[in-house]
Amino acid sequence: MENKGGVTIPRWAFGLAAAVVALLVVLVIVLIPRGGDNSNTSAAGGSNGATQSKATSTVAAGTCGAGASDDQAVLDAAPKDTTWVTTDGGWMGPVSKTAGPVANSPIRNCFEHSAEGALYAAMWAYIQVNEIPEAYMPTLIGPGADAARESRTKKSTTTVQLVGYRYISYTPERATIRVMIKIPSGTYRSWDMVMEWHDGDWRFWVPSTLPTFTNVDDPDQFITWEA
Repeated sequence: MENKGGVTIPRWAFGLAAAVVALLVVLVIVLIPRGGDNSNTSAAGGSNGATQSKATSTVAAGTCGAGASDDQAVLDAAPKDTTWVTTDGGWMGPVSKTAGPVANSPIRNCFEHSAEGALYAAMWAYIQVNEIPEAYMPTLIGPGADAARESRTKKSTTTVQLVGYRYISYTPERATIRVMIKIPSGTYRSWDMVMEWHDGDWRFWVPSTLPTFTNVDDPDQFITWEA
């Protein structure tokens, strides 16, 4: 074939050029990122994943109506939205709509299966061991439970203030929490409490050697949490 400039272009060259163009079109279609599909899939996956992590938990909820959560924010900061209530004996105890206690008769119990639920349970364990031992002590577990029940047959006549805590360790099965209290003289003391997930709720686990109080020289080492 001859063009206007007098240069002859073979017909097979047109066929080869058409084939090359067709191949390039195919490669472009294949290699172009499917932005709409991939972005939608990723966004949906990320969104669904985030929603699922908030709505569900890898641990089972309790048998008494409280839920479960994998959130461990309380290991580093005090819980939010805490309501402090005054007991009949004059103690101030923390209550949460989600973490518990959900039930309050004959004892405050039924806590969320979470780090936050264990914290609330530990605080109420401390209160109720002193305020209503006749009702709470039967719920103790662990090798030192019987000895603890024998040593605490009457309620304490001294009311102390719960003012802070520090997590020593946490797993969904067991939490060790160092509770800080302030006694009437103004001195700070701490007491390690082990809470174990047992029969669908957090229970106070007592070791064979009963825990003792320790004087706190530096309250700033604890997370402040008080009424």
